[in-house]
Amino acid sequence: MTNIRINKIYSWVKPIAIFAATWVVAGPALALDSLVSEAGVKPMPVAFAPMQPVFQTAPALPKSRPDPALAYDIQPVDIAMPHSKPALKDVLPTSTATLAEMIKAQTGLEISAEADYKLRAGEGVGSILRRAGYSAADTAAAIEAAQTKASLRRLQIGMKFTIAEHGFRFSVKPGIDIYIVRNPEFGWLAINALRPVETYVAFIQGVIDDSIYRAAKQAGVNEAAFHEYVRVMGFSVDFQREVRRGDQFEMMYDTQRDSLSGDIIGIKLQYAGLSLSGDQLGFYRFDGAENAIGWYDENGNSAARTLIRTPISGARLSSNFGSRKHPVSGYNAMHKGVDFAAPRGTPIIAAGAGVVRQAGWKGSFGRYIRIKHNSTYDTAYAHLSRIAPHIAAGSRVKQGEIIGYVGSTGRSTGPHLHYEILVNNRQVNPMTVRLPTGKQIDPVHLDDFKKQVQMVEAEVLARGTQRFATALPTPSTP
Repeated sequence: MTNIRINKIYSWVKPIAIFAATWVVAGPALALDSLVSEAGVKPMPVAFAPMQPVFQTAPALPKSRPDPALAYDIQPVDIAMPHSKPALKDVLPTSTATLAEMIKAQTGLEISAEADYKLRAGEGVGSILRRAGYSAADTAAAIEAAQTKASLRRLQIGMKFTIAEHGFRFSVKPGIDIYIVRNPEFGWLAINALRPVETYVAFIQGVIDDSIYRAAKQAGVNEAAFHEYVRVMGFSVDFQREVRRGDQFEMMYDTQRDSLSGDIIGIKLQYAGLSLSGDQLGFYRFDGAENAIGWYDENGNSAARTLIRTPISGARLSSNFGSRKHPVSGYNAMHKGVDFAAPRGTPIIAAGAGVVRQAGWKGSFGRYIRIKHNSTYDTAYAHLSRIAPHIAAGSRVKQGEIIGYVGSTGRSTGPHLHYEILVNNRQVNPMTVRLPTGKQIDPVHLDDFKKQVQMVEAEVLARGTQRFATALPTPSTP
């Protein structure tokens, strides 16, 4: 019954729904067509573009905060970079042979006589000027001017003063003279002046007969240059055991000489070479940053080692490492170091950089120093006559620094150095232990170092000779 009623309703609702749909879709169009036909206007065809997909973009991020400096009214300016510090030779005048010449050049005054005076014990600048005939007023004014260039409270006894009527000259630093002169217009003035220096290059070769020291002295090698040579080669060579008769040495060094007095004021070793039974060693000096001086072979490998095998120069190896009959007790015992016989007072250097563990008296060792170099290596020095004043437990030392002097303290039969190398707190033979080498030269400085090597080679060739390391090989027999 219910189904029959629903069908009847649907039968008359359906036509109404179809009519309504037709009117919604076609009705407006039919009405528009009727209006266009009545007005006599032709309809314009309308083309609809196809629908495009919508792409969702990423959200816009906030911009970074602007530089606060941009909020100010900034005007562009030109900044002149600071100039490098000029060399002293470009700023200071050159010292003269006589005081009269400098006074003439600075003031125009002529002086007829000048005399040399030496500072006596308990005497000051005022006393020496009064000895030279200065009045109290001139003495006070001259001292006031001199105090602007040097500390007059630390002058050495015996210091030389050259004094004349209108000024005097003295020196507290090598290579620089201080002139105190009286200018007629401005009064007493203090002037620094550079002493003229001449540099000579020496290249010396020699053949070792019985001692490299004697061979170097006979060849005319400067004493300071020889000690530097021994220090450099001592990293790689045991002069007591490896050098043989017929071996060759060579070195190149600069000698700086005062042009006025003729005194040698500086020695700088540039190259050190040694031929041991045909094997050549050659090391070149290179001055790095912050006054760091390094020694390298021609390939840039460092000559330095962690430790020096022989921390004393000119000494004789008197006792080896190993079992021996003790010269004092008479018993056979293990000798856990090596002994170097040398005259009393011979300087002893630190075998490597490190921190002093002990410095003082130690029983049968007498005056004794022990240095810790790293977590593995220590060195010890015994029987010293005295310890350098600056050496104490906890102080730092550099490789090659003098730490004490040869003596015969403790249980000893004569002046000598007992030297030990300890690896992990165990004594080893200093003459045979393998020591790690230093680092190579920084690649940044390699080109500059190569120029230094080429300079040494050019200097040698200019003398009509050649280094033995570049000598022609011996022709082989057929």
